[in-house]
Amino acid sequence: MRCVARHDKEKVYLKGKDKIVPPFRFGVEDVATKMWFHKLAYPGQFYSFIHHLDIIFYYLRKKGKYAKEPKTESHWILGRLNIEERRVYMYNSLSTAMKDSAAIKACQPFAVLLPHFFALFDEFKKENKPVCLDPFEVVKVDGLPQQTSNDCGCFVASFAEYFIDMKPIPPIFDVEKHRDRLAVLFYKYARMKEVEFIDSEDEAPPKGPKKNLS
Repeated sequence: MRCVARHDKEKVYLKGKDKIVPPFRFGVEDVATKMWFHKLAYPGQFYSFIHHLDIIFYYLRKKGKYAKEPKTESHWILGRLNIEERRVYMYNSLSTAMKDSAAIKACQPFAVLLPHFFALFDEFKKENKPVCLDPFEVVKVDGLPQQTSNDCGCFVASFAEYFIDMKPIPPIFDVEKHRDRLAVLFYKYARMKEVEFIDSEDEAPPKGPKKNLS
């Protein structure tokens, strides 16, 4: 009988071969290991907030800005706020009765607090709208592609990117393809910054006071 060793997803590189020197700079965090890209690219591996989603959403915020227009189970969902409709649209890639109920429950505190924040900052008064403190409606978005493995972070990032690009979310997409694209995208982005010494305005070191040459 042949014994097959269990694959350890945390040890895919030889000792000392996992390092990236110097680390890639992504603005909010430096990436110093190849495992970061491995977890980004391969299905069934959980995206962490600090090490993956924080960097991904930092990039997506910039993309939107410059665009033309005890151990507990964790699951990422995307919430999209529509102030005009007073709704929070919920994008869930693991849609079951139990998961949807939990996701809606997680959105409720935001739906209750957001009207108070807008009233506090006079958001409605600016447009001569009556101040309403009623909670926003939480609306589940149907017809979304569904995950079959631990890929919710990749789905959330993809949903956000489709929205920023003003493209409809397809009912089915290849999660492996999306993971590969994200891994290549951020590797290329990091290399470009490193080779061409490029910094965004919010990443560049603060400029010193101008010298008076008179």
